Amino acid sequence: MENNKTTQMDEHRSIEIISKMIAQTSADIDRESGKYFLLWGYTTVIVSLFEFFAQTAGLDRIVCAWCWWLIPLIGGLGTLWLSYKANNGHERRPKSYIDRSISAVWQVFGLSWGMVLIAALVYGTNILFLTVVMMSMGTVITGKICQHRVLSITGKISMVLSLIFPAKHLLVREYGIALRDSGSEMIEYILYSEIIIFALIFTVMMVVPGHILYNRAKKLRNA
Repeated sequence: MENNKTTQMDEHRSIEIISKMIAQTSADIDRESGKYFLLWGYTTVIVSLFEFFAQTAGLDRIVCAWCWWLIPLIGGLGTLWLSYKANNGHERRPKSYIDRSISAVWQVFGLSWGMVLIAALVYGTNILFLTVVMMSMGTVITGKICQHRVLSITGKISMVLSLIFPAKHLLVREYGIALRDSGSEMIEYILYSEIIIFALIFTVMMVVPGHILYNRAKKLRNA
């Protein structure tokens, strides 16, 4: 009888330890994912807002164009720093299959975005629209891999919201000339409003889920 009780206690403790390890791993993934989403989300939103006010204020177009490169510059350096801390910090942990899968997804989308950027510069396609679509796809896939509904939902919402860009293009093409000819002061804000739309979509797609993931990780770690 005592041996049976001891065996049951050992099994119960083993299950408890495994459950804690799973919760710890989930918290670590949530925290790291949340950091990256907050980094890229806030960087994109802040640079986009600066671009909007700079362009509506009549700042040199070349300067404005170069300012967009602050997003990959700050985001890339920030990603390297976060990766360095994760790999060399006191809370270092071995990379799981999920970690490697997420990393591979965003490496592919980052490379693809570079190709899209070149195409946009050559053919004049709307880079904001294409960026939103691609990053939304990456967010949805990340949500599916991590089994985070918040990422899947916000990614899908952002994909739907990306349709605002072609809709705005049609409206501007239809009524923009009339507004310009009428001397309306609103025409500049209407033309550059897609930058605000871009910033709002990234808030939904990355900033909001980033905070949710980071706060969830805190709760899991303190549980």
